[in-house]
Order: sequence, then C-alpha cells, then structure tokens
Amino acid sequence: MMDVFFPEQRKRRKWTMNGITYYYKNGMLCQCMSHHPRLRTGKKKDGKLLLPTPKQVKARMIFKQMNVLKRYFFSAQIKGIPIWDLAPGIAGQDRMAKFHRANAAACGERGVEYYSIFKFSEGILFPPINMHVERDGWMVTMTWENREERELSLESDWLRVGYFYDAYPFAPRLLPEIVAKRGDCRAVFRIPDSRLPVSMVLHLYPFFSRQDKYAFSTSCYFQV
Repeated sequence: MMDVFFPEQRKRRKWTMNGITYYYKNGMLCQCMSHHPRLRTGKKKDGKLLLPTPKQVKARMIFKQMNVLKRYFFSAQIKGIPIWDLAPGIAGQDRMAKFHRANAAACGERGVEYYSIFKFSEGILFPPINMHVERDGWMVTMTWENREERELSLESDWLRVGYFYDAYPFAPRLLPEIVAKRGDCRAVFRIPDSRLPVSMVLHLYPFFSRQDKYAFSTSCYFQV
C-alpha cells in the first residue's frame, strides 16, 4: 500500500537562514534569532561582519513589534478576560500563539498597519447584525439588530469595544466599562481623548461577551 504524505509532513521542522532560525510550533511558523555562537557575535569565520539584508531587518522589526503588541494587549488591556484562552486554535496553542496566528498579517514595522484584518477577539457568539457607527467628537453611537433570542445571541450578552488611536498602532485598548447589552440594539459611549486632537482617526472593534466571560464573538471593525 502506498504511503500518503501530507504537506505538513514534508515541511522541515527547523532550519536557519541568514541568522534567523525558523521552526514550526503547533502548526504555526515561528522565528527567532539564531543561538549559534558565531551568529551571536555578528561575524563570519573569517572575521568579516554578518550584515542583515533589508528583508531580514524588516522581518525582525515586525517580529519585535508583534511581541510588543502582545505584551501590551495581555498585560494592560484584557488581564482577567480570557478571550484568547477560549479562542479556537490548533491543539496545544496557548493564548499568545492564537493571538499571533490571528494578527501577524495585520502587523508591520510600527505596529498594526492593516486595521481591517486585525482581530480584537475571536469566538463562537454571533457578531452584531447590520451594525452602524457614527461619531461626534469623542462620542460614538452604535446601532445594530438582534433578530431573535438564541443560544449564541442572548439579549443579555455584553457589548464591549476595543479601539486604536491612529497615532498609536502598537497600543490596542479596551473600554473598561460594558457599553450596552445585545438586546438594547443601541449604545452611546465616549472614547477617552488622551489629550489627542478631536480629528484623530479611531479604529473600533465591537464584540459581544457572555456575562460570565466564558464566550465571546469575533470582533467587527469600523474606522471613524
């Protein structure tokens, strides 16, 4: 009987290229600086300097920014809220790996560059239906529909809002208060001004949370 090899089986598990070690962990491609002594010194065997290519410099900066983003997000914003502990993922992945998998493509050298594909949360609850967002200064009004009471769309679900100031792409924030319930179909709230001009663009990520904080919806995205 012929053996069947899947693409994942044909992938090398670990390799080093130009000073960066690449490896697969829980099905996700990761990278880190090589631990080889010669590479740590930054010199070749003949004593010449090892100079990174522009692509390597960019890749390292993005990797560094992704780590800054994760630390800020988990330590300062959603501490005690298990959004990414409960998010779907590959068996064995921790919340950091799930967040990285979901948001690496949105990150650039300064932080998040592609806000529309960034996910503040991932989960099984139904997202808002036909949501509309309006802004007046720092006040934001959201309206949506809730067509029926179902297990994954309870009227008592909390609406929570994550956001970025456009000037701080490395600092995702979460409004500390619950702004409304799903059944309200309307929320009016204020984003802190943080001494920024009122013209500052905001990137908003509304999502629903079960009141016991053990189920969440995938966030939506709005720029206002």
